[in-house]
Amino acid sequence: MKRCPNCNEYLSDEAIQCKTCLTYLDGKVRVDERCECGNLVAKLTESTVEIKCRRCKRIRIIPMDQLAERYKVLLERAPREVAEAR
Repeated sequence: MKRCPNCNEYLSDEAIQCKTCLTYLDGKVRVDERCECGNLVAKLTESTVEIKCRRCKRIRIIPMDQLAERYKVLLERAPREVAEAR
């Protein structure tokens, strides 16, 4: 067990976020990306995208450089398609 540095709540050793005050224990700033219905889609940081599985609740952390490398074709095509839609 460990304690949240912000609110002093007891947390599991695997916890990355406090359930009470929602502070992230690694100190990174994150931005939530949510669906129109309010469900969490992803959390974005300066260097990663964190995606939570809806079924098993595991969090998958994907580095931004890996995204850019893996989805280069999509990233190059997207701005062109947006311009064509206008």
